[in-house]
Amino acid sequence: MTSRRSLFLAAAGLAGAPAAQAAATTIALRTGQPHSTIVARTIRGAAGEAFAIAFTGAGAPQGEIRLPTWYGDGRILRSLPIAGREVLLASFQGNRGTGVAQKLAAVIGVDDAGALRILGIETLSFHDAQVSTASRRLEGVIEPRPERDALLLRMSTTGRIRPRPETTERWTTRLSWAGAGVLNAEPTPRDAGEIRHRVDAARAKLAAILAAAPITDATRIDYDETGIWAVGYAQAVT
Repeated sequence: MTSRRSLFLAAAGLAGAPAAQAAATTIALRTGQPHSTIVARTIRGAAGEAFAIAFTGAGAPQGEIRLPTWYGDGRILRSLPIAGREVLLASFQGNRGTGVAQKLAAVIGVDDAGALRILGIETLSFHDAQVSTASRRLEGVIEPRPERDALLLRMSTTGRIRPRPETTERWTTRLSWAGAGVLNAEPTPRDAGEIRHRVDAARAKLAAILAAAPITDATRIDYDETGIWAVGYAQAVT
């Protein structure tokens, strides 16, 4: 039987965190301000279930972040230093279905104007095994830079479309942020592979949505329209 404690931890996004990297519980969202306590829970709203993240304590921002979730799968991951403060990394489910599983990450921060907002959304993993003749695995990790002026997104993908041989792509994208607006990605190199082009194109569409005004409710985003739900397919969607 599932205990009340395990249900609370799952709702708070603290269950299942790797032992080597415990989920963040406090964060310094504002420059020169004390750490805020992270309060996360799964709620039901107009757009269905949402993973809600709020902050408490002296100097904590008002409002809360909402990420789409199914079965309480939202997770607090870690805090990352950038622009004289910290941003929060939280994961939530992306594309899903028979043979398809995607995990997304939202980068959450407080800008220089004091607004809580989602700074970017990236793919952490995408597995496509819908058919026996084609498959792909896409994996990503977001890390801080020692200079604390940007985040680094390291991605790798391996795909196979039979009878052709297996193909692999690896790349790193610098996501800069100085405290205003959203994360800014470097231009896509001319010689970038197909999957990087997909990832970068989806990011550009999401950035346009997130940059228009501080966005805190990501449950209202049309992810299919941005293309992020298709970045890891073995075969391109036409």
